Amino acid sequence: MSTTASHQVTAGFMPLFDSAVLVAAGEMGFAAREGIELKLQRETSWANIRDRIAIGHFDVAHMLGPMPLACSFGLTPLASETIVPFSLGLGGNCITVSNAVWQGMAANGATPDLDPARAGTALGALIRER
Repeated sequence: MSTTASHQVTAGFMPLFDSAVLVAAGEMGFAAREGIELKLQRETSWANIRDRIAIGHFDVAHMLGPMPLACSFGLTPLASETIVPFSLGLGGNCITVSNAVWQGMAANGATPDLDPARAGTALGALIRER
């Protein structure tokens, strides 16, 4: 893949240790090497992240594991179907994508089974399409 970023992805995160995957991808150039201009948006609360993913301000977000379930079940002020294609660890943290990104990933073979290889391949294909 090109060393110049050609696809923009906006990622919301809380400045906590488990957001290191997103921060390293952006700050150390890992995302750019894959053709992604990763725009990191630091947030001050989990509620901000939850609401901004629901209304489409973020393409992906670092969230607490139960938050996507609560959003999908309508237990939040801005209920939205939320998919978790990547789990960062056994502590319940995850990367969440917007509904539009998930639809594109699903069209490229992603399934909601938390298979990181399949999800990553589908996300890569979607990014190349865009």
